[in-house]
Amino acid sequence: MAVARGTILAFCIFAASFALHIVGGATDQGWLFAVAVGLIYLSATGFPAIAVALGGFRSLESRPARLTGAIGAAGGYVFTMGALWATNGRAFAWWEFPLAAALVLVSSGLMLVGWRTATLARPVPGTSGTAP
Repeated sequence: MAVARGTILAFCIFAASFALHIVGGATDQGWLFAVAVGLIYLSATGFPAIAVALGGFRSLESRPARLTGAIGAAGGYVFTMGALWATNGRAFAWWEFPLAAALVLVSSGLMLVGWRTATLARPVPGTSGTAP
């Protein structure tokens, strides 16, 4: 259930960013469009990390957490490819394929390191928060 929850919530963030960019473009609000495009890239390249974090996993050690990351990586790659395609005038170029993979890897990796650091810094509920 956590796999589905994380993946669906991450997709909702991406879809909301995409909808916001449509609204920004339709209402001719350049600032809103620019913010939305930034959110699209952030949610697309960070899709695996967002899915894992919103799935409620405390570590990447479990099989469901790794499955969520794998599903998220595939989705993030597709969404990042779409964003690069749109940025390139709705045309594919050879460099978009490796760039999409690199962007997802680096962005999600950095997000996971930050998430992991923040998770480890929090005490586990029901404990005093001090080491034994």
